[in-house]
Amino acid sequence: MKQVSLLTSVASIVSLSLLFSGQANAAAENAGEFYLGAKTGWSNFVECSSTDCDDDAWAGSLYGGYQFNSWLSLEGGYNYLGKSKSYVSDVLANETRVNQGELGLKMDWNLTDTWNLFAKVGGSYNDVDSTATEDDENFSYMAGAGIEYQINHNWRLRSEYQWFNHVGERSTTGNTDINYLSFGISYYFGSPAPVAAAAVAAPVVAQEVAPEPAPEPLPAATLSTNAFTLNSTELTDTAKGSLDPVATYLEQHPDVTVDVVGYTDSSGAAEYNQQLSEKRAQSAADYLTAQGVETSRITVDGKGEENPIADNATREGREKNRRIEVYYKMN
Repeated sequence: MKQVSLLTSVASIVSLSLLFSGQANAAAENAGEFYLGAKTGWSNFVECSSTDCDDDAWAGSLYGGYQFNSWLSLEGGYNYLGKSKSYVSDVLANETRVNQGELGLKMDWNLTDTWNLFAKVGGSYNDVDSTATEDDENFSYMAGAGIEYQINHNWRLRSEYQWFNHVGERSTTGNTDINYLSFGISYYFGSPAPVAAAAVAAPVVAQEVAPEPAPEPLPAATLSTNAFTLNSTELTDTAKGSLDPVATYLEQHPDVTVDVVGYTDSSGAAEYNQQLSEKRAQSAADYLTAQGVETSRITVDGKGEENPIADNATREGREKNRRIEVYYKMN
């Protein structure tokens, strides 16, 4: 029943986290960085060497690792899993303490801008101290799962459940499995990537002799904040409202054409972002066509996550980088 209770607690934490999460991506920002952390919580000895056993204990850990990419890290650490107490006729018969060295792989699943789930697999070296029998040492398999909240680029909060099998020998811990539920904080040694200045194409004015000067084209128009939601190619009402003046200008100046360029933030794979940016540009072009602009006057291009105009390490920056830019040209 203890194990079921711990698993239920973890499931509740995950459910609440998903309910209140926003939209975007977290772990990709820390690829190529080392991290350190600390956590504390509760351990449960599934089986004790006595029928009368105090099997819940305080536990704590120090850990560190290296994140290879957006989904894979190598993580190791030290765990103090507390102690179990066995009684015979209300008299303490044995007290067992468990210290561990742990090493495993951590795999992330990015949920949103600030939340990600993770799973861990690996092993542990167990050092078991007993007051009634000889101390012993052995190895165990480890599996775990949890959820992280990214405060900013460097700091994350973590809630985690781990399971260790057959910790200690029959004479000390009863060859117990141990459940470990913890809450911790991690620090990543790195800084956000610098933001490159956005390239803005200057409008080209045709040089020709005419009775009247050619109309002065508008500067490049940028549709950024709230133009698109995460992973979407559908224009928001805000984006459509920004495109309406473009359609009006083109209707009044039939000798002007436009280049429509789509962009994404840095969340996700580069190839996927390239395709997404092209589809976003096409959505903007289709809207202009629906407003009466000839298709032949519109050129569509996608630049993926290139040329960010804001910091991809923040939610606000990523919203601005999911944008459309419109460049006017004179024929």
